[in-house]
Amino acid sequence: MKSKVRLLNLVVSFTLAFLTLGAMLVVLGIFNAALQWDLFGPRLEAVLYGVFGSCMALAAFGAAMTLVIALQESVRDFKKFVQSRTSGGVAADAPRRAYAACMLAVIVAMAAMVGVCAAANHAVRAKRCVVFKRLATEQAANFTPRLADLVAGFAAPPRDNVPPDLYTVLKTLDNLDFVDRATLYIPDPAETAAMWGYTAWRTAYSNEDGFARFYVAKDFEKAMRRALDGDAGDLDRINARKEFIWYAPLGAATDQPNAVLRIDGDRRHSFREYGLFD
Repeated sequence: MKSKVRLLNLVVSFTLAFLTLGAMLVVLGIFNAALQWDLFGPRLEAVLYGVFGSCMALAAFGAAMTLVIALQESVRDFKKFVQSRTSGGVAADAPRRAYAACMLAVIVAMAAMVGVCAAANHAVRAKRCVVFKRLATEQAANFTPRLADLVAGFAAPPRDNVPPDLYTVLKTLDNLDFVDRATLYIPDPAETAAMWGYTAWRTAYSNEDGFARFYVAKDFEKAMRRALDGDAGDLDRINARKEFIWYAPLGAATDQPNAVLRIDGDRRHSFREYGLFD
């Protein structure tokens, strides 16, 4: 019986270890999905999913083995074993305190794991933002002269029949791997509290699309409006944030901007293949 009890204890211990590791991976996955961490790339996520699946499979086998071994023991021998372990009050309370200590240790380990991953994610996210903004700045410099020329030819913001070249330029930006969406904003010539925006959201050009008018209300909209008036300080401060968004005023260096290009980056894109060069 002693050999079977030792085997049972060993199987239960390994099963609990696999279940604990699986629970920690579940907690990590919940925080990763809810907070949209940038710490884990696609390959690392696949590895973690594989580890989680393996832990659950081994834990299931361990639970089945535990059930089989436990059923092999006779009721009389198992009762004697329980009585020998719980003969005294202090001895009975000891396992409870031990289990409580184990659960507390698991909770502390999970909290520490989440905290360490959050700190590491902050560093990874900061680096990825630097890479994104450098790429966005380079790509904006390639297209902003053409966009500025197209906007300069507008007598009024077109609600339809936008120039096909305007659609092509914005769609080219959208098709970049690290870009989620590019939007062009221009001021309202009749009212300073309003602006116009255009995105190339269709897969093919359509003369039915055009600029949409809206009133300035959000902070970034106010910052764009001030940049169009010649004060780009607020827009520069927004660009300095650790966000995957880049604003580029359009116009010659000596002239007042006539539009603002907003580039929204793909937060799930891996920037690890891009290098940083001073």
